[in-house]
Amino acid sequence: MMKNKFFVLLISLLFLLGSSTVDAAAYKQQPNGEGTAIVSSIIKVRARGEIKPKTKMRKEENKDSKECMELSPEEIDLLARLVRAEAEGEPFLGKVGVAATVLNRLESDQYPDTIPEIIYQHDHGFQYCPVRNGQINKAADNISVKAVKEAIKGKDPTGGALSFYNPAKSGNYWIRTRIFCKQIGNHIFVK
Repeated sequence: MMKNKFFVLLISLLFLLGSSTVDAAAYKQQPNGEGTAIVSSIIKVRARGEIKPKTKMRKEENKDSKECMELSPEEIDLLARLVRAEAEGEPFLGKVGVAATVLNRLESDQYPDTIPEIIYQHDHGFQYCPVRNGQINKAADNISVKAVKEAIKGKDPTGGALSFYNPAKSGNYWIRTRIFCKQIGNHIFVK
């Protein structure tokens, strides 16, 4: 438990130092199921003056010109772990919706420019409960990976939502003031 708090604090400090110093730190469940370990320590320390990379975008052919993102296997895994943790027990379309909100944030100027930075963002607290409670460290299931791949192909059942919440589990007032987009399962998707 103390180890997890240390790593969360470490991640928070790294993000406070700024994205010009560190891409992100990613966690992965250890094979023995105990605790967490930093995967490849700090993913990448950047050279001075290097421009911050943005996830690659490309137009997918024959799909009504919808943009399709190219994510690394590590980004897909991290996003799928978030989807598993946030949308466990939700319908498949709800899982796709959770992934789509993160990808929508990736395209928004209001949020960081990489999947790890969005997921581990700390702005008056972590943006996602699974980061705070450690559920992000558990392996993704196949259905969550499939949902992420659908969202990457351009499927967005939320209509452009940037956030979501479960009204039965969230007492956050701010999220309830956001513009309603759609309800899928137990989640309400908002802008």
